[in-house]
Amino acid sequence: MSSAVRTIWRRLAAAFWGRSLADIPVEGEEEPAYRPIDAALVRRLIGWLRPYARRYSLGVALGVAMILLELLSPYFIGRIIAAATDAVREGAPADAGAIAVRQLLGIIGWWGLALAISVVLQRSQILIMTGAGERVQFDLRHALFAHLQKLSMSYYDRTRLGRIISRCTSDLGSLREINVWGLDILIKNALMMVFAATMLLATEPRLFLAVVWLTPILYAANRFYRWKAAIQHQIAREAYTRVATNLAENITGSRVVTAFHRQDWNLAVFNRLQEQNTVNNVQVARINGAFQPLIQLVGTLGRIIILLYGAYLVMSGRMPGGVAAVVTAFLYWDWFMNPILAFGNFHNQLLMAMAGAERIFQLLDTRPEVLDSPDAVSLPRLRGHVRFEGVTFGYSADRPVLHEVDFEAPAGRTVALVGPTGSGKSSIISLIARFYQPQAGRVTIDGYDLRLVSGESLHRQMGIVLQSNFLFSGTIIDNIRYARPQASDEDVERAARELGTLDAILALPEGLRTEVGERGASLSVGQRQLICFTRAFLADPSILILDEATSAIDTATESVERGNHRELIAGAGTYARLHRRFVEGGMTTG
Repeated sequence: MSSAVRTIWRRLAAAFWGRSLADIPVEGEEEPAYRPIDAALVRRLIGWLRPYARRYSLGVALGVAMILLELLSPYFIGRIIAAATDAVREGAPADAGAIAVRQLLGIIGWWGLALAISVVLQRSQILIMTGAGERVQFDLRHALFAHLQKLSMSYYDRTRLGRIISRCTSDLGSLREINVWGLDILIKNALMMVFAATMLLATEPRLFLAVVWLTPILYAANRFYRWKAAIQHQIAREAYTRVATNLAENITGSRVVTAFHRQDWNLAVFNRLQEQNTVNNVQVARINGAFQPLIQLVGTLGRIIILLYGAYLVMSGRMPGGVAAVVTAFLYWDWFMNPILAFGNFHNQLLMAMAGAERIFQLLDTRPEVLDSPDAVSLPRLRGHVRFEGVTFGYSADRPVLHEVDFEAPAGRTVALVGPTGSGKSSIISLIARFYQPQAGRVTIDGYDLRLVSGESLHRQMGIVLQSNFLFSGTIIDNIRYARPQASDEDVERAARELGTLDAILALPEGLRTEVGERGASLSVGQRQLICFTRAFLADPSILILDEATSAIDTATESVERGNHRELIAGAGTYARLHRRFVEGGMTTG
Protein backbone atom coordinates (compact mmCIF):
# COMPACT_ATOMS: atom_id res chain seq x y z
CA MET A 1 0.00 0.00 0.00
CA SER A 2 1.40 3.40 -0.96
CA SER A 3 2.32 5.92 1.73
CA ALA A 4 -0.38 8.31 0.50
CA VAL A 5 -3.11 5.69 0.77
CA ARG A 6 -1.77 4.60 4.16
CA THR A 7 -1.90 8.19 5.41
CA ILE A 8 -5.46 8.68 4.18
CA TRP A 9 -6.55 5.44 5.81
CA ARG A 10 -4.98 6.42 9.12
CA ARG A 11 -6.67 9.83 9.06
CA LEU A 12 -10.04 8.31 8.26
CA ALA A 13 -9.65 5.74 10.98
CA ALA A 14 -8.52 8.36 13.47
CA ALA A 15 -11.52 10.54 12.63
CA PHE A 16 -13.79 7.53 12.89
CA TRP A 17 -12.56 6.40 16.29
CA GLY A 18 -11.70 9.77 17.73
CA ARG A 19 -8.11 8.72 18.42
CA SER A 20 -4.86 8.50 16.53
CA LEU A 21 -3.49 5.27 15.19
CA ALA A 22 0.06 6.57 15.39
CA ASP A 23 0.55 4.49 18.52
CA ILE A 24 0.20 1.38 16.36
CA PRO A 25 3.17 1.82 14.03
CA VAL A 26 3.76 -0.31 10.99
CA GLU A 27 6.92 -2.33 11.40
CA GLY A 28 9.07 -5.00 9.84
CA GLU A 29 7.11 -7.67 8.04
CA GLU A 30 3.94 -5.78 7.57
CA GLU A 31 0.38 -6.66 8.31
CA PRO A 32 -2.02 -6.31 5.41
CA ALA A 33 -4.11 -3.16 5.77
CA TYR A 34 -7.79 -3.51 6.60
CA ARG A 35 -10.07 -4.77 3.89
CA PRO A 36 -13.72 -5.79 4.17
CA ILE A 37 -14.39 -9.52 4.14
CA ASP A 38 -12.76 -10.54 0.87
CA ALA A 39 -14.71 -12.98 -1.32
CA ALA A 40 -11.47 -14.28 -2.85
CA LEU A 41 -10.07 -14.96 0.61
CA VAL A 42 -13.29 -16.73 1.63
CA ARG A 43 -13.13 -18.89 -1.51
CA ARG A 44 -9.54 -19.78 -0.77
CA LEU A 45 -10.42 -20.79 2.76
CA ILE A 46 -13.36 -22.86 1.48
CA GLY A 47 -10.84 -24.62 -0.76
CA TRP A 48 -9.25 -26.09 2.37
CA LEU A 49 -12.67 -27.39 3.44
CA ARG A 50 -13.41 -29.01 0.07
CA PRO A 51 -11.56 -32.33 0.72
CA TYR A 52 -13.97 -32.92 3.58
CA ALA A 53 -17.10 -31.87 1.69
CA ARG A 54 -18.93 -35.13 2.42
CA ARG A 55 -18.38 -34.83 6.15
CA TYR A 56 -19.48 -31.21 6.15
CA SER A 57 -22.54 -32.02 4.04
CA LEU A 58 -23.58 -34.79 6.40
CA GLY A 59 -22.97 -32.60 9.44
CA VAL A 60 -24.96 -29.69 8.00
CA ALA A 61 -27.79 -32.03 6.98
CA LEU A 62 -28.00 -33.36 10.53
CA GLY A 63 -27.99 -29.80 11.85
CA VAL A 64 -30.81 -28.79 9.50
CA ALA A 65 -32.89 -31.81 10.55
CA MET A 66 -32.23 -30.99 14.19
CA ILE A 67 -33.28 -27.36 13.84
CA LEU A 68 -36.43 -28.29 11.95
CA LEU A 69 -37.42 -30.59 14.81
CA GLU A 70 -36.66 -27.88 17.37
CA LEU A 71 -38.67 -25.34 15.37
CA LEU A 72 -41.74 -27.51 15.92
CA SER A 73 -41.69 -26.55 19.61
CA PRO A 74 -43.83 -23.37 19.16
CA TYR A 75 -46.32 -25.45 17.15
CA PHE A 76 -46.59 -28.07 19.93
CA ILE A 77 -46.91 -25.36 22.58
CA GLY A 78 -49.71 -23.73 20.58
CA ARG A 79 -51.47 -27.10 20.26
CA ILE A 80 -51.26 -27.65 24.01
CA ILE A 81 -52.69 -24.22 24.78
CA ALA A 82 -55.44 -24.64 22.20
CA ALA A 83 -56.41 -28.06 23.59
CA ALA A 84 -56.52 -26.78 27.15
CA THR A 85 -58.48 -23.68 26.13
CA ASP A 86 -61.04 -25.76 24.20
CA ALA A 87 -61.56 -28.09 27.16
CA VAL A 88 -62.13 -25.19 29.55
CA ARG A 89 -64.40 -23.32 27.14
CA GLU A 90 -66.66 -26.27 26.33
CA GLY A 91 -67.19 -27.38 29.93
CA ALA A 92 -67.47 -30.87 28.50
CA PRO A 93 -69.16 -33.98 30.03
CA ALA A 94 -67.43 -36.08 32.68
CA ASP A 95 -65.37 -38.22 30.30
CA ALA A 96 -64.25 -35.18 28.25
CA GLY A 97 -61.55 -34.39 30.81
CA ALA A 98 -59.97 -37.78 30.30
CA ILE A 99 -60.09 -37.29 26.53
CA ALA A 100 -58.44 -33.88 26.87
CA VAL A 101 -55.70 -35.36 29.07
CA ARG A 102 -55.04 -38.12 26.52
CA GLN A 103 -54.91 -35.49 23.79
CA LEU A 104 -52.44 -33.40 25.79
CA LEU A 105 -50.31 -36.45 26.58
CA GLY A 106 -50.26 -37.34 22.89
CA ILE A 107 -49.04 -33.87 21.92
CA ILE A 108 -46.41 -33.93 24.68
CA GLY A 109 -45.32 -37.40 23.57
CA TRP A 110 -44.78 -36.32 19.98
CA TRP A 111 -42.98 -33.19 21.19
CA GLY A 112 -40.73 -35.25 23.46
CA LEU A 113 -39.92 -37.64 20.61
CA ALA A 114 -38.97 -34.73 18.34
CA LEU A 115 -36.70 -33.29 21.04
CA ALA A 116 -35.10 -36.68 21.74
CA ILE A 117 -34.31 -37.19 18.07
CA SER A 118 -32.87 -33.66 17.88
CA VAL A 119 -30.54 -34.43 20.82
CA VAL A 120 -29.23 -37.55 19.07
CA LEU A 121 -28.76 -35.58 15.84
CA GLN A 122 -26.96 -32.82 17.72
CA ARG A 123 -24.46 -35.25 19.26
CA SER A 124 -23.76 -36.85 15.89
CA GLN A 125 -23.37 -33.44 14.26
CA ILE A 126 -20.89 -32.26 16.89
CA LEU A 127 -18.68 -35.30 16.31
CA ILE A 128 -18.82 -35.02 12.51
CA MET A 129 -18.33 -31.25 12.25
CA THR A 130 -15.56 -31.17 14.86
CA GLY A 131 -13.76 -34.01 13.13
CA ALA A 132 -13.91 -32.26 9.76
CA GLY A 133 -12.86 -28.89 11.16
CA GLU A 134 -9.93 -30.33 13.08
CA ARG A 135 -8.70 -32.07 9.93
CA VAL A 136 -8.72 -28.71 8.16
CA GLN A 137 -6.76 -27.21 11.07
CA PHE A 138 -4.31 -30.10 10.82
CA ASP A 139 -3.86 -29.56 7.09
CA LEU A 140 -3.24 -25.83 7.52
CA ARG A 141 -0.80 -26.39 10.37
CA HIS A 142 1.02 -29.01 8.32
CA ALA A 143 1.19 -26.68 5.31
CA LEU A 144 2.52 -23.81 7.44
CA PHE A 145 5.22 -25.91 9.07
CA ALA A 146 6.26 -27.51 5.78
CA HIS A 147 6.41 -24.08 4.11
CA LEU A 148 8.50 -22.63 6.93
CA GLN A 149 11.01 -25.43 6.33
CA LYS A 150 11.38 -24.29 2.72
CA LEU A 151 11.78 -20.55 3.28
CA SER A 152 15.17 -18.97 2.79
CA MET A 153 17.30 -17.65 5.61
CA SER A 154 16.52 -14.11 4.48
CA TYR A 155 12.90 -14.55 5.61
CA TYR A 156 14.03 -15.42 9.14
CA ASP A 157 16.52 -12.56 9.10
CA ARG A 158 13.82 -9.97 8.52
CA THR A 159 10.86 -11.55 10.36
CA ARG A 160 10.45 -11.49 14.10
CA LEU A 161 10.11 -14.81 15.85
CA GLY A 162 6.91 -13.73 17.60
CA ARG A 163 5.20 -13.04 14.29
CA ILE A 164 6.12 -16.46 12.94
CA ILE A 165 4.85 -18.16 16.10
CA SER A 166 1.69 -16.05 15.99
CA ARG A 167 0.93 -17.30 12.46
CA CYS A 168 1.08 -20.92 13.60
CA THR A 169 -0.79 -20.43 16.90
CA SER A 170 -3.20 -17.55 17.44
CA ASP A 171 -3.83 -16.81 13.73
CA LEU A 172 -4.45 -20.47 13.01
CA GLY A 173 -6.54 -20.78 16.17
CA SER A 174 -8.77 -17.92 15.02
CA LEU A 175 -9.87 -20.11 12.08
CA ARG A 176 -11.02 -23.04 14.19
CA GLU A 177 -14.60 -22.00 14.94
CA ILE A 178 -15.15 -20.97 11.33
CA ASN A 179 -13.67 -24.20 9.98
CA VAL A 180 -15.73 -26.30 12.38
CA TRP A 181 -19.05 -24.47 12.53
CA GLY A 182 -19.00 -21.77 9.84
CA LEU A 183 -21.09 -23.60 7.24
CA ASP A 184 -23.48 -24.90 9.86
CA ILE A 185 -24.02 -21.45 11.37
CA LEU A 186 -24.69 -19.85 7.99
CA ILE A 187 -27.05 -22.48 6.67
CA LYS A 188 -28.83 -23.34 9.91
CA ASN A 189 -29.48 -19.76 11.03
CA ALA A 190 -30.56 -18.62 7.57
CA LEU A 191 -32.96 -21.56 7.42
CA MET A 192 -34.18 -20.79 10.92
CA MET A 193 -35.03 -17.20 9.97
CA VAL A 194 -36.88 -18.25 6.80
CA PHE A 195 -38.78 -21.04 8.54
CA ALA A 196 -39.69 -18.89 11.56
CA ALA A 197 -40.90 -16.04 9.33
CA THR A 198 -42.92 -18.49 7.22
CA MET A 199 -44.51 -20.10 10.28
CA LEU A 200 -45.26 -16.67 11.77
CA LEU A 201 -46.98 -15.67 8.54
CA ALA A 202 -48.92 -18.97 8.42
CA THR A 203 -49.93 -18.72 12.08
CA GLU A 204 -51.38 -15.21 11.87
CA PRO A 205 -50.70 -12.91 8.87
CA ARG A 206 -51.82 -9.78 10.75
CA LEU A 207 -49.25 -10.31 13.51
CA PHE A 208 -46.61 -10.96 10.84
CA LEU A 209 -47.43 -7.65 9.15
CA ALA A 210 -47.37 -5.87 12.51
CA VAL A 211 -43.67 -6.69 13.04
CA VAL A 212 -42.28 -7.11 9.50
CA TRP A 213 -41.45 -3.38 9.30
CA LEU A 214 -38.75 -3.95 11.96
CA THR A 215 -36.61 -6.00 9.57
CA PRO A 216 -35.16 -2.95 7.69
CA ILE A 217 -34.07 -1.56 11.07
CA LEU A 218 -32.37 -4.86 11.86
CA TYR A 219 -30.68 -4.88 8.45
CA ALA A 220 -29.41 -1.31 8.81
CA ALA A 221 -28.14 -1.96 12.35
CA ASN A 222 -26.34 -5.08 11.20
CA ARG A 223 -24.66 -3.28 8.27
CA PHE A 224 -23.52 -0.40 10.47
CA TYR A 225 -22.19 -2.82 13.09
CA ARG A 226 -20.20 -4.83 10.54
CA TRP A 227 -18.66 -1.67 9.09
CA LYS A 228 -17.74 -0.30 12.49
CA ALA A 229 -16.41 -3.54 13.94
CA ALA A 230 -14.22 -4.56 11.00
CA ILE A 231 -11.43 -1.98 11.33
CA GLN A 232 -11.32 -2.30 15.11
CA HIS A 233 -10.86 -6.05 14.89
CA GLN A 234 -7.93 -5.50 12.52
CA ILE A 235 -6.33 -3.03 14.93
CA ALA A 236 -6.88 -5.33 17.91
CA ARG A 237 -5.37 -8.28 16.07
CA GLU A 238 -2.24 -6.35 15.13
CA ALA A 239 -1.81 -5.08 18.70
CA TYR A 240 -2.03 -8.63 20.00
CA THR A 241 0.62 -9.75 17.51
CA ARG A 242 2.96 -7.07 18.88
CA VAL A 243 2.38 -8.33 22.41
CA ALA A 244 3.19 -11.90 21.32
CA THR A 245 6.26 -10.73 19.41
CA ASN A 246 7.61 -8.77 22.36
CA LEU A 247 6.99 -11.70 24.70
CA ALA A 248 8.80 -14.16 22.41
CA GLU A 249 11.79 -11.85 22.03
CA ASN A 250 12.17 -11.33 25.76
CA ILE A 251 11.95 -15.05 26.51
CA THR A 252 14.44 -15.90 23.77
CA GLY A 253 16.81 -13.15 24.91
CA SER A 254 16.36 -13.72 28.65
CA ARG A 255 20.11 -14.12 29.25
CA VAL A 256 20.87 -10.78 27.60
CA VAL A 257 18.02 -9.13 29.49
CA THR A 258 19.43 -10.37 32.80
CA ALA A 259 23.04 -9.59 31.90
CA PHE A 260 22.23 -5.93 31.18
CA HIS A 261 19.62 -5.63 33.93
CA ARG A 262 16.88 -4.59 31.52
CA GLN A 263 14.00 -6.33 33.29
CA ASP A 264 12.28 -3.15 34.48
CA TRP A 265 12.65 -1.38 31.15
CA ASN A 266 11.39 -4.45 29.23
CA LEU A 267 8.45 -4.75 31.61
CA ALA A 268 7.55 -1.11 30.96
CA VAL A 269 7.63 -1.68 27.18
CA PHE A 270 5.56 -4.85 27.52
CA ASN A 271 3.03 -3.05 29.72
CA ARG A 272 2.62 -0.28 27.13
CA LEU A 273 1.91 -2.85 24.44
CA GLN A 274 -0.41 -4.71 26.79
CA GLU A 275 -2.27 -1.52 27.69
CA GLN A 276 -2.79 -0.75 24.01
CA ASN A 277 -4.02 -4.30 23.48
CA THR A 278 -6.44 -3.88 26.38
CA VAL A 279 -7.73 -0.57 25.02
CA ASN A 280 -8.33 -2.17 21.63
CA ASN A 281 -10.18 -5.13 23.11
CA VAL A 282 -12.34 -2.81 25.22
CA GLN A 283 -13.15 -0.84 22.08
CA VAL A 284 -14.30 -4.06 20.40
CA ALA A 285 -16.42 -4.79 23.46
CA ARG A 286 -17.96 -1.31 23.27
CA ILE A 287 -19.01 -1.90 19.69
CA ASN A 288 -20.51 -5.26 20.63
CA GLY A 289 -22.08 -3.64 23.68
CA ALA A 290 -23.90 -1.17 21.44
CA PHE A 291 -25.03 -3.67 18.80
CA GLN A 292 -26.38 -6.50 20.92
CA PRO A 293 -28.60 -4.36 23.20
CA LEU A 294 -29.98 -2.64 20.07
CA ILE A 295 -30.93 -5.99 18.55
CA GLN A 296 -32.46 -7.09 21.84
CA LEU A 297 -34.39 -3.82 22.01
CA VAL A 298 -35.84 -4.43 18.55
CA GLY A 299 -36.67 -7.99 19.58
CA THR A 300 -38.43 -6.77 22.71
CA LEU A 301 -40.36 -4.20 20.68
CA GLY A 302 -41.55 -6.99 18.38
CA ARG A 303 -42.69 -9.08 21.36
CA ILE A 304 -44.63 -6.14 22.79
CA ILE A 305 -46.32 -5.50 19.44
CA ILE A 306 -47.32 -9.15 19.09
CA LEU A 307 -48.65 -9.36 22.63
CA LEU A 308 -50.58 -6.07 22.57
CA TYR A 309 -51.99 -6.41 19.07
CA GLY A 310 -52.66 -10.11 19.60
CA ALA A 311 -54.48 -9.41 22.86
CA TYR A 312 -56.59 -6.79 21.12
CA LEU A 313 -57.53 -9.25 18.36
CA VAL A 314 -58.34 -12.00 20.85
CA MET A 315 -60.46 -9.77 23.10
CA SER A 316 -62.31 -8.35 20.12
CA GLY A 317 -63.07 -11.87 18.90
CA ARG A 318 -61.26 -11.27 15.58
CA MET A 319 -58.60 -13.99 15.93
CA PRO A 320 -59.88 -17.52 15.29
CA GLY A 321 -56.73 -19.06 16.72
CA GLY A 322 -57.19 -17.23 20.00
CA VAL A 323 -54.51 -17.15 22.69
CA ALA A 324 -52.72 -20.16 21.19
CA ALA A 325 -52.07 -18.25 17.96
CA VAL A 326 -50.65 -15.28 19.89
CA VAL A 327 -48.31 -17.48 21.93
CA THR A 328 -47.18 -19.37 18.81
CA ALA A 329 -46.50 -16.11 16.93
CA PHE A 330 -44.62 -14.77 19.96
CA LEU A 331 -42.37 -17.84 20.04
CA TYR A 332 -41.72 -17.79 16.28
CA TRP A 333 -40.70 -14.12 16.54
CA ASP A 334 -38.10 -15.17 19.10
CA TRP A 335 -36.91 -17.91 16.75
CA PHE A 336 -36.61 -15.28 14.02
CA MET A 337 -34.57 -12.90 16.24
CA ASN A 338 -32.13 -15.44 17.68
CA PRO A 339 -30.25 -15.97 14.39
CA ILE A 340 -29.67 -12.22 14.07
CA LEU A 341 -27.73 -12.21 17.34
CA ALA A 342 -26.00 -15.43 16.23
CA PHE A 343 -25.00 -13.78 12.95
CA GLY A 344 -23.55 -10.84 14.91
CA ASN A 345 -21.35 -13.20 16.93
CA PHE A 346 -20.51 -15.12 13.78
CA HIS A 347 -19.43 -11.89 12.11
CA ASN A 348 -17.01 -11.25 14.99
CA GLN A 349 -15.55 -14.72 14.56
CA LEU A 350 -15.40 -14.27 10.80
CA LEU A 351 -13.54 -10.97 11.12
CA MET A 352 -10.94 -12.56 13.37
CA ALA A 353 -10.73 -15.58 11.08
CA MET A 354 -10.29 -13.41 7.97
CA ALA A 355 -7.52 -11.42 9.63
CA GLY A 356 -5.84 -14.69 10.63
CA ALA A 357 -6.41 -16.27 7.21
CA GLU A 358 -4.94 -13.26 5.42
CA ARG A 359 -1.78 -13.50 7.52
CA ILE A 360 -1.55 -17.27 7.07
CA PHE A 361 -2.02 -17.11 3.30
CA GLN A 362 0.43 -14.21 3.12
CA LEU A 363 3.00 -16.51 4.73
CA LEU A 364 2.09 -19.43 2.47
CA ASP A 365 2.42 -17.12 -0.54
CA THR A 366 5.91 -16.02 0.50
CA ARG A 367 8.24 -17.58 -2.00
CA PRO A 368 11.67 -18.77 -0.93
CA GLU A 369 14.37 -16.59 -2.40
CA VAL A 370 16.59 -19.65 -2.88
CA LEU A 371 14.79 -22.32 -4.89
CA ASP A 372 15.86 -25.34 -6.87
CA SER A 373 15.68 -24.56 -10.57
CA PRO A 374 13.21 -26.70 -12.58
CA ASP A 375 16.11 -28.60 -14.16
CA ALA A 376 18.23 -28.82 -10.98
CA VAL A 377 20.65 -31.75 -10.98
CA SER A 378 21.33 -34.03 -8.04
CA LEU A 379 24.97 -33.86 -7.02
CA PRO A 380 27.09 -37.02 -7.02
CA ARG A 381 29.52 -37.67 -4.17
CA LEU A 382 31.55 -34.46 -4.00
CA ARG A 383 35.31 -34.13 -3.79
CA GLY A 384 34.89 -30.62 -2.36
CA HIS A 385 36.54 -28.19 -4.80
CA VAL A 386 34.97 -24.81 -3.97
CA ARG A 387 35.33 -21.84 -6.31
CA PHE A 388 34.04 -18.25 -6.13
CA GLU A 389 33.94 -16.48 -9.48
CA GLY A 390 33.34 -12.70 -9.36
CA VAL A 391 30.84 -13.04 -6.50
CA THR A 392 29.03 -9.93 -5.34
CA PHE A 393 26.54 -10.37 -2.52
CA GLY A 394 24.57 -8.33 -0.01
CA TYR A 395 21.72 -9.18 2.34
CA SER A 396 20.14 -6.12 0.83
CA ALA A 397 20.77 -5.90 -2.90
CA ASP A 398 21.71 -2.20 -2.73
CA ARG A 399 24.30 -2.75 0.04
CA PRO A 400 26.73 -5.51 -0.96
CA VAL A 401 29.09 -6.93 1.65
CA LEU A 402 31.13 -8.94 -0.85
CA HIS A 403 32.49 -7.29 -3.98
CA GLU A 404 33.61 -9.42 -6.94
CA VAL A 405 35.22 -12.08 -4.75
CA ASP A 406 37.41 -14.67 -6.49
CA PHE A 407 39.09 -17.57 -4.70
CA GLU A 408 39.46 -21.35 -4.76
CA ALA A 409 39.48 -23.98 -2.03
CA PRO A 410 40.84 -27.12 -3.73
CA ALA A 411 39.46 -30.50 -2.69
CA GLY A 412 41.34 -32.02 0.23
CA ARG A 413 42.79 -28.70 1.35
CA THR A 414 42.16 -26.68 4.48
CA VAL A 415 41.38 -23.03 3.79
CA ALA A 416 41.10 -20.53 6.61
CA LEU A 417 39.29 -17.21 6.19
CA VAL A 418 40.73 -14.57 8.49
CA GLY A 419 39.42 -11.05 8.88
CA PRO A 420 37.77 -8.60 11.24
CA THR A 421 34.14 -8.81 12.28
CA GLY A 422 31.87 -7.78 9.41
CA SER A 423 34.39 -8.53 6.70
CA GLY A 424 32.17 -11.18 5.09
CA LYS A 425 33.48 -14.50 6.47
CA SER A 426 30.05 -15.77 7.54
CA SER A 427 28.55 -14.44 4.31
CA ILE A 428 30.94 -16.61 2.32
CA ILE A 429 29.94 -19.62 4.42
CA SER A 430 26.26 -18.88 3.81
CA LEU A 431 26.85 -18.73 0.06
CA ILE A 432 28.71 -22.07 0.05
CA ALA A 433 25.83 -23.61 2.01
CA ARG A 434 23.39 -21.94 -0.44
CA PHE A 435 21.49 -20.24 2.35
CA TYR A 436 21.66 -17.24 0.03
CA GLN A 437 22.53 -16.68 -3.61
CA PRO A 438 24.87 -13.99 -4.94
CA GLN A 439 23.55 -11.01 -6.85
CA ALA A 440 26.41 -11.40 -9.33
CA GLY A 441 28.97 -14.07 -10.15
CA ARG A 442 28.66 -17.70 -9.19
CA VAL A 443 29.73 -20.25 -6.60
CA THR A 444 30.70 -23.71 -7.81
CA ILE A 445 31.63 -26.99 -6.14
CA ASP A 446 33.46 -29.51 -8.30
CA GLY A 447 32.42 -27.35 -11.25
CA TYR A 448 28.68 -27.49 -10.42
CA ASP A 449 27.03 -24.07 -10.23
CA LEU A 450 25.11 -24.07 -6.95
CA ARG A 451 22.21 -22.28 -8.64
CA LEU A 452 21.65 -25.36 -10.80
CA VAL A 453 21.85 -28.17 -8.22
CA SER A 454 19.26 -29.50 -5.80
CA GLY A 455 19.58 -28.16 -2.28
CA GLU A 456 18.93 -31.57 -0.78
CA SER A 457 21.88 -33.21 -2.59
CA LEU A 458 24.15 -30.33 -1.52
CA HIS A 459 23.18 -30.15 2.14
CA ARG A 460 23.32 -33.92 2.54
CA GLN A 461 27.09 -33.70 1.84
CA MET A 462 27.85 -30.65 3.95
CA GLY A 463 28.61 -30.25 7.63
CA ILE A 464 28.57 -26.91 9.42
CA VAL A 465 29.67 -26.15 12.95
CA LEU A 466 29.00 -22.60 14.07
CA GLN A 467 30.24 -20.52 16.97
CA SER A 468 26.72 -20.44 18.36
CA ASN A 469 25.10 -23.78 17.60
CA PHE A 470 21.59 -24.99 18.17
CA LEU A 471 20.64 -28.11 20.09
CA PHE A 472 17.14 -29.54 20.11
CA SER A 473 15.37 -30.65 23.25
CA GLY A 474 16.20 -34.29 23.97
CA THR A 475 19.32 -36.27 24.74
CA ILE A 476 22.86 -35.80 23.52
CA ILE A 477 22.67 -38.92 21.36
CA ASP A 478 19.46 -37.65 19.76
CA ASN A 479 21.18 -34.40 18.83
CA ILE A 480 24.26 -36.13 17.43
CA ARG A 481 22.09 -38.51 15.42
CA TYR A 482 20.17 -35.57 13.96
CA ALA A 483 22.78 -35.43 11.17
CA ARG A 484 22.22 -39.11 10.28
CA PRO A 485 18.96 -40.43 11.75
CA GLN A 486 19.63 -44.01 10.65
CA ALA A 487 22.89 -44.19 12.62
CA SER A 488 22.99 -46.79 15.41
CA ASP A 489 24.12 -46.11 18.97
CA GLU A 490 27.39 -47.84 18.11
CA ASP A 491 27.89 -45.52 15.11
CA VAL A 492 27.45 -42.50 17.36
CA GLU A 493 29.88 -43.81 19.96
CA ARG A 494 32.41 -44.70 17.28
CA ALA A 495 32.23 -41.20 15.76
CA ALA A 496 32.67 -39.56 19.17
CA ARG A 497 35.59 -41.85 19.99
CA GLU A 498 37.37 -41.16 16.70
CA LEU A 499 36.86 -37.43 17.11
CA GLY A 500 38.04 -37.52 20.71
CA THR A 501 34.85 -36.12 22.24
CA LEU A 502 33.52 -39.36 23.79
CA ASP A 503 35.31 -38.99 27.14
CA ALA A 504 33.99 -35.46 27.63
CA ILE A 505 30.45 -36.61 26.80
CA LEU A 506 30.62 -39.70 29.02
CA ALA A 507 31.76 -37.50 31.89
CA LEU A 508 28.30 -35.89 31.94
CA PRO A 509 25.73 -37.28 34.45
CA GLU A 510 23.97 -39.60 32.00
CA GLY A 511 26.60 -39.72 29.29
CA LEU A 512 25.08 -39.88 25.82
CA ARG A 513 21.62 -40.06 27.43
CA THR A 514 22.02 -36.72 29.18
CA GLU A 515 19.11 -34.37 28.53
CA VAL A 516 20.40 -31.16 26.96
CA GLY A 517 17.41 -28.97 27.90
CA GLU A 518 15.78 -26.42 25.67
CA ARG A 519 18.35 -25.03 23.19
CA GLY A 520 21.02 -26.94 25.15
CA ALA A 521 20.53 -24.78 28.25
CA SER A 522 21.75 -27.49 30.67
CA LEU A 523 25.17 -27.63 28.97
CA SER A 524 28.05 -25.20 28.77
CA VAL A 525 28.79 -23.45 25.48
CA GLY A 526 31.89 -25.62 25.07
CA GLN A 527 29.94 -28.82 25.66
CA ARG A 528 27.38 -27.73 23.08
CA GLN A 529 30.13 -27.15 20.54
CA LEU A 530 31.63 -30.59 21.18
CA ILE A 531 28.23 -32.16 20.52
CA CYS A 532 27.88 -30.13 17.32
CA PHE A 533 31.37 -31.22 16.20
CA THR A 534 30.37 -34.82 16.77
CA ARG A 535 27.11 -34.31 14.92
CA ALA A 536 28.95 -32.92 11.88
CA PHE A 537 31.57 -35.70 12.10
CA LEU A 538 28.90 -38.42 12.14
CA ALA A 539 27.38 -37.01 8.93
CA ASP A 540 30.67 -37.78 7.12
CA PRO A 541 30.33 -34.68 4.89
CA SER A 542 32.37 -33.96 1.79
CA ILE A 543 32.72 -30.35 2.90
CA LEU A 544 33.08 -29.31 6.53
CA ILE A 545 32.69 -25.66 7.42
CA LEU A 546 33.78 -24.34 10.80
CA ASP A 547 32.65 -20.82 11.67
CA GLU A 548 34.75 -19.95 14.76
CA ALA A 549 33.52 -23.31 15.96
CA THR A 550 36.25 -23.91 18.59
CA SER A 551 35.83 -20.57 20.36
CA ALA A 552 34.24 -22.14 23.44
CA ILE A 553 35.88 -25.57 23.63
CA ASP A 554 36.72 -26.37 27.25
CA THR A 555 40.01 -25.28 28.79
CA ALA A 556 41.28 -28.84 29.14
CA THR A 557 41.25 -29.24 25.37
CA GLU A 558 42.77 -25.81 24.86
CA SER A 559 45.75 -26.63 27.13
CA VAL A 560 46.71 -29.43 24.79
CA GLU A 561 46.05 -27.33 21.66
CA ARG A 562 48.71 -24.60 21.84
CA GLY A 563 51.44 -24.08 19.28
CA ASN A 564 51.95 -23.60 15.57
CA HIS A 565 50.73 -26.01 12.92
CA ARG A 566 53.82 -28.27 12.95
CA GLU A 567 53.95 -28.41 16.74
CA LEU A 568 50.27 -29.32 16.96
CA ILE A 569 50.61 -32.03 14.32
CA ALA A 570 53.61 -33.46 16.12
CA GLY A 571 51.74 -33.36 19.44
CA ALA A 572 49.27 -36.01 18.22
CA GLY A 573 46.43 -34.31 20.07
CA THR A 574 42.91 -33.27 19.10
CA TYR A 575 44.25 -30.88 16.44
CA ALA A 576 46.29 -33.66 14.86
CA ARG A 577 43.30 -36.04 14.88
CA LEU A 578 41.08 -33.42 13.27
CA HIS A 579 43.78 -32.67 10.71
CA ARG A 580 44.20 -36.35 9.87
CA ARG A 581 40.46 -36.91 9.61
CA PHE A 582 39.40 -33.80 7.74
CA VAL A 583 42.41 -33.02 5.58
CA GLU A 584 43.77 -36.42 4.71
CA GLY A 585 40.20 -37.70 4.43
CA GLY A 586 39.50 -35.26 1.61
CA MET A 587 37.45 -32.62 3.41
CA THR A 588 37.74 -28.86 3.24
CA THR A 589 37.38 -26.53 6.18
CA GLY A 590 36.93 -22.81 6.09
